[in-house]
Amino acid sequence: MLAELRPVWKKTGAKDYLFCALETAQWLRSIEVREADWGYWLRNATGGASEGQIDLYHGSSGIMLFFLQLAGATGDPSFLEDAKRGGNYILKQFKEKSWEAAASSLGGNHYKSGTRWTLYAGGWAGIGFALIELFKATGEQKYRDAALAISEAILANAREEYGALVWSGKPGINFDSGTILYLIYAAEFFNRPEWLETAARVGKGILSTGKPVGKGVRYDGFERMVKIMFNDDSEEAHMPGFAYGTAGISYALARLYQATGDKAFLEGARAGAEYVVGVAYTEGDCALVPHRIPEWNNLFYLGHCHGVVGTSKLFYLLHEITGESFYAEWHEKLIQGLLGTGAPEIHSPGYWHCFSWCCGTAGFINLFAGTYLKKKEERYLDYARRSGDVILSEATVDSDGARWYQMFKRIVPDEVTVEPGYGSGAAGIAAAMTQLYLAEQGRAPLIRFPDEPYCIRAAVRS
Repeated sequence: MLAELRPVWKKTGAKDYLFCALETAQWLRSIEVREADWGYWLRNATGGASEGQIDLYHGSSGIMLFFLQLAGATGDPSFLEDAKRGGNYILKQFKEKSWEAAASSLGGNHYKSGTRWTLYAGGWAGIGFALIELFKATGEQKYRDAALAISEAILANAREEYGALVWSGKPGINFDSGTILYLIYAAEFFNRPEWLETAARVGKGILSTGKPVGKGVRYDGFERMVKIMFNDDSEEAHMPGFAYGTAGISYALARLYQATGDKAFLEGARAGAEYVVGVAYTEGDCALVPHRIPEWNNLFYLGHCHGVVGTSKLFYLLHEITGESFYAEWHEKLIQGLLGTGAPEIHSPGYWHCFSWCCGTAGFINLFAGTYLKKKEERYLDYARRSGDVILSEATVDSDGARWYQMFKRIVPDEVTVEPGYGSGAAGIAAAMTQLYLAEQGRAPLIRFPDEPYCIRAAVRS
């Protein structure tokens, strides 16, 4: 049995981060339910459902993206075979089930009814993205064909509602704004610029939902989410961060401006950024954005979903677009706010015992390494290394490989799980460690999600 991933008496380095990713791959292989040329991974490795999920957050799509990244980083073709088995399981679900039946293999309940097209969080758009990336890596037409079918289904399922075009009617980036980001990506890959018309129509509808507040505009990503999660009917209760709020919606609007040239989207994104700045808590050169307003103004998440990692993307992207120093300064303020809490080493109420890509330490690496590759300032790489060292020290390692036991749900602090998923568990953590390994060599990851502004490459057209 291995005691730990960190070297004894030696400073960690690039080889240790890669070793972590390799040990995680070994564990994922050990828990794969494999049959012929396909395989899947159970959401909770400690037990539960006997059928695999296929979404990007918890299921096969995300896990195969980790294997694709590891294959690219190492040159080992066996990891490509792991990814293909995950992709083949998804194709099997397509072949054997209807769209509705296959949706049972997506994420949580609130992604299944009317919201199943979303990117990343638990829907078909995230699966389409993963299949396109698998096609790029393998050249196998069947993955491209499936991604095209998904894309066409997404377009066909947009509907009119109160004069606007929507999929779910929930503007948040975990919902319709995320689907917009996928369509921007897919339109470029498939060379279908007309798809941008649908994305822009949905974006125009989202613009119309903005509520002027001070100098900015507030966008509510999922008005019912606060009631569902916190049993709160207050009209003003909302979450301003990336997953369900203004920060993520404004990011999607900024990307729509880049894709279409329509300045209304850029102005909407800038107004959203002004709102985020207006509700932020600042002290010196540090800034943090509350998780929920108005009741929880003193709870500051740090991760991707509702915290610094996600919100800072908006300011990074707006600086890339406009060149205005204001946005670069706020990107840095948020980074310093995260570090000012004592993270990544010290856990605070908004950074509980969780190491995942979505909510925890792995997301920090994505932020710091991405910023390092842009600015080439060593301090950002040092921040990423510190985050990597925390992940190394918290791993459970034995002959099966490496994984992480964590309190994934902050609102259920006594529940400890070990998950394989990209957003929720080992695959995303190991992908971050792969990213850190590459950053040590000045290399960017081979895959970037549509909701990431760092080191973006143009999609290779089919």
